Amino acid sequence: MPVITIQVIKGVVLTSPEQKRELLKKMTDTFISVVGDVARPYTYCIIQETPVMEWSIAGTPLPDLPFLYGPEYAVMHKTSNELMRKYIESQANPSPTPSSNGGSAASSDSRKRAQAVWEGG
Repeated sequence: MPVITIQVIKGVVLTSPEQKRELLKKMTDTFISVVGDVARPYTYCIIQETPVMEWSIAGTPLPDLPFLYGPEYAVMHKTSNELMRKYIESQANPSPTPSSNGGSAASSDSRKRAQAVWEGG
């Protein structure tokens, strides 16, 4: 049986019973549009609501909106992006590692795809 789970912060995103019902119907209908009507009677769609301040980003309980648009979080993002960029660049020119087929174990195409995904492209 398929189970579609939607996790939200209670009272922040879904604020009315009507929104919840519409979301449950549309999520189910979207799933069924891919797998077919045969699965409809067995498809569960569940909204899980987490109370405010019982979830976090970077260890800060949310929704702490000033944190999300403030300098501390911006520095975390910048530092993380720089670390990831350095890692990707280091993988772009690794010393060749012999593989069983005699070629290099590092794939130029996969590195380019990873870098494009990380940089939003």
